[in-house]
Amino acid sequence: MDKIIKYQNAIVTLFDEYNTFWGNSGNLKNHVIADKERNDFAMITSGWQNPNQYAHLLCFHISIIDGKVWIHENNTEAMIADELIEKGVARKDIVLGFVEPMARAYSGFAVA
Repeated sequence: MDKIIKYQNAIVTLFDEYNTFWGNSGNLKNHVIADKERNDFAMITSGWQNPNQYAHLLCFHISIIDGKVWIHENNTEAMIADELIEKGVARKDIVLGFVEPMARAYSGFAVA
């Protein structure tokens, strides 16, 4: 299997698992967004928390850039980099995009 397709499937599977695990709560709904053509993936939660407060929260945002999985955003306590490794993504192909470029060398993951 092509590496990009393998990584796409790993990301979508991970997001689907979180979507199932978290479920939907009242009027809040989870949405998995997978643009495989552009290699851009996100999971959001949106809906009304009460009659006067609308929520639109980004849980995760990941892209595949030049064969590497870039984690741009993780607004949860989940260790999604480690979970992606368990799903077959090589550690050397994971970039913690939210970490300052100078500090990435100490992250244990790819620099870029």
